[in-house]
Parts: sequence; structure tokens; C-alpha cells
Amino acid sequence: MIDNIFFDFNSANLRAESAQSLDELVQLLNDNAGVTIEIGAHCDYVGDDDYNKRLSQQRAESVVEYLIKNGIDSKRLTARGYGESTPKTVTKKMVEKYDFLTEGTQLTEEFIKSLPDDRQEICNQLNRRTEFRVIRTTYGLFGGK
Repeated sequence: MIDNIFFDFNSANLRAESAQSLDELVQLLNDNAGVTIEIGAHCDYVGDDDYNKRLSQQRAESVVEYLIKNGIDSKRLTARGYGESTPKTVTKKMVEKYDFLTEGTQLTEEFIKSLPDDRQEICNQLNRRTEFRVIRTTYGLFGGK
């Protein structure tokens, strides 16, 4: 997983601070030419399910566009929007940054709404994320791509 891919509320536009992490992903893909990945985008719970599914798909496609513009073959990339269906699970690394969280807690709507407003926004931002999953490592190895 590569951290720090961020989107503002109600937007599929990549925030400026995402560029460094995306550039690291470009380098990783350049160093591993046989790897194909799924870019999975996730939303917070605000909005209805259909809207969040569409928005997360657009976010995944924004990341794919960035990677393609930086030289990655589109055939190595799959965009998938998950909407709000998979809330983030708190990791040890997240607890180090946000001491009000507990490792293993799932950032569900119910949990987030139990927090003070400022902490709700932090958790919603954590749910507005993009994750990368390796699909295969043999791209281009057997003749045709």
C-alpha cells in the first residue's frame, strides 16, 4: 500500500500532496515492468451508495490517468471504485499519528459519528483513500502483452 493519495470531499480531483506518493508508485511500476495493479478507490459514508460508487470509480480513474500520463501502460492498470463498502481498518501506523484511534477499529459510519466533529473529518479523510493491489507479476513475459 502507498499512503497519501488524497481527495477533497465530493471530488475526484487529486490533491497536490498526492503527487509524491503517485510518483513513487510510477517508479515502483517502472522498476517492476511485469506487474499489473488494481487501483481501488474508496469514499466516506456521506452521500448515497450509488453516488459514492460513481465517485470512487472516478477517483480510481483519476489515479490511472496520472499513471498513464507518467508513462505507465494502461494495460497494466485496472480502476475499481468501491464506494463506501469497505471502511478503512485502523493500522498501527495510523495510531501513531492519531492517538484517539485504536488499532483494528473499522472506520464505519457508526464509529465515526460517535466522535467529536474534528475527529469525524479526520476519519472521513482516511476513508477517502486509494489502495493498490498487485493483480499479476507476469505482464509481457510470455510474448504478447
